[in-house]
Amino acid sequence: WGAGEPGAGAGGCALLAFLRDEPGAATWWGAAACDASIGYVCQRDAAPAPPAVATTAAAAVAAVAASTGPATAALPPIAAVKIYQYVQMDIWRPQELDEAMQLYKSGQVQGLSARFESLSHPAAALLGFAIGEAHGGSMAPALLREELTRRAQYLIRHLARHIWVLELIAASAPLFGLLGTVLGMIVAFQGVGQGVNGGAGGADTALLAAGIWEALLTTAFGLGVALPFSILAAVFNNAVDDVREFVEDALSDILVRAESGA
Repeated sequence: WGAGEPGAGAGGCALLAFLRDEPGAATWWGAAACDASIGYVCQRDAAPAPPAVATTAAAAVAAVAASTGPATAALPPIAAVKIYQYVQMDIWRPQELDEAMQLYKSGQVQGLSARFESLSHPAAALLGFAIGEAHGGSMAPALLREELTRRAQYLIRHLARHIWVLELIAASAPLFGLLGTVLGMIVAFQGVGQGVNGGAGGADTALLAAGIWEALLTTAFGLGVALPFSILAAVFNNAVDDVREFVEDALSDILVRAESGA
């Protein structure tokens, strides 16, 4: 995100902007809080940029660590919005949807379509439409199958929206940490080289320790950022996969029962 925007901080501003527009964000955070957060980040990131050329490896390490700041700040709003959405949709505990499907499998079709559409689960409306059209609808079976496929694909895309942001940060954060490790080791070996060339009792231990400290710090920071993002991305992807498997099984059952007259 933020591609083509001036300044490295534009990504954080754009990220909060589309989080504000995410369904449920205004309810969870409040519209005023969303606008205030966007204004703060945009104003903060509009500050003068550091010098273009880092004079030392330590300055470069600091720049790498600072560049992952918006990613860390983006974790709470993204996670909170997605968790709020999934809880409101009963994705993790779809008991009512399971009960409705059991009624359908037992042969109770009358009025079942309206019951599905009254549920909060994102797949309920799709299943209700499928039952209504498969049992007494006007659509041809082949056309109905194509329409259900299209709606199911749209549903899965909507549920998986913005999860790629978590996956991207989880994949790139360790690379930033590795870059900081390399820069820190450059500082460490620079201290060794200066001590050898100076001939004043060996390597500069202070500079050597500073380089090793920077290497370990950036590595820990990169892993610390990647770990929660990886866990959350896995949790959300697993929830989407569960919905996909449930919808595929339910739609196949509905179409088979309708075509066989069961």
